[in-house]
Amino acid sequence: MKRALKIILLALAGVGFAIAQGAGRQEKAAERTAGQVYKNIQVFNDLPASQLPTVMNFMAGSLGVKCSHCHSGPFERDDKPAKQAARRMIRMVFDLNRGSFGGASAVTCYTCHRGRPTPVSVPAVGANPWQGAAATDAKPAATLPSVAQVFDRYVEALGGRAAILGQTTRVMKGSRVGADGVLVPEEVYQKAPNKSVVLTRYPEFVLRRGFDGKTGWGMDAGGPALLSPQDVAELERDADFYKEADLGRLYAEARVTGEEKIGGRRAYVVGAKARDGSSERLYFDAETGLLVRRDREVKIALGLFPTETDYEDYREVGGVKIPFALRWSMPGRSWGRRIAEVKYNEPVEDTIFTAAAATKG
Repeated sequence: MKRALKIILLALAGVGFAIAQGAGRQEKAAERTAGQVYKNIQVFNDLPASQLPTVMNFMAGSLGVKCSHCHSGPFERDDKPAKQAARRMIRMVFDLNRGSFGGASAVTCYTCHRGRPTPVSVPAVGANPWQGAAATDAKPAATLPSVAQVFDRYVEALGGRAAILGQTTRVMKGSRVGADGVLVPEEVYQKAPNKSVVLTRYPEFVLRRGFDGKTGWGMDAGGPALLSPQDVAELERDADFYKEADLGRLYAEARVTGEEKIGGRRAYVVGAKARDGSSERLYFDAETGLLVRRDREVKIALGLFPTETDYEDYREVGGVKIPFALRWSMPGRSWGRRIAEVKYNEPVEDTIFTAAAATKG
């Protein structure tokens, strides 16, 4: 039951988790498999345990269902026909990709389900390719700025490089907005150059995610959380106190790929390759220069798993603009954070960023 509870808590937090580790810079022990960590695993036995919650979210989002569609408590029970069907379908997907696509994740749950529990097998009516497309008054796109111009304008829009580098700590208090809309108190502590911790205070326990300058870690109701390498990379990125002053150093490559509308407003799109190998798209408001959305994709057992972050309600605090509302979205789930108070250059003890401090309550 404790393991099942962990899966639920981790899903609510919005990321899949594995045993805390150091973002690839430290020597890592072999991670335990899903079959070793969880009960009654029949298809994903050899999958790294850290990927299992993310894979579950991928399937739930592909079918547009909740965990209860296949699972009942405890999670290892096999009393629902949908769970047996899911195992057959997963094996089918693996067989198709191995037999017809050279092992690439060309076919996924979403290929057929498209957000519905039952796959759609009948083509839609109404489209008529025999008629040409209607003429439009589309105008040639304006010349796009360079990626350096977009990044430089972003720094200027935030308040300037000097203002950003003039801060050494940041303490934010507010609420986590759960996938169910329930608000839970949340605190974020950050310290230059690369320490951060988030404390989400549920009634029964405190969910903690941190980066102590070298290692990413997590604590939940059951003890140490499971963090995947991608999760640790995100913790390290979030802990980078001055990343906004020089976004370019976060990416192995980046270029402006075009324009799109975000919330009805024009935004320049920067396609980027992160240093951990994941693909990203960054959307900067064409008028204000501010970052309004970040999309990233990471590879998991069933294909590419997308996560979207929206940055809203920018306000100036201490000469620097920061978003007071954040929203994270992934297949089948969306949650957020509302910030009520921000303080800069407050004394923050280093111990708060360590996993050892979290174990002491």
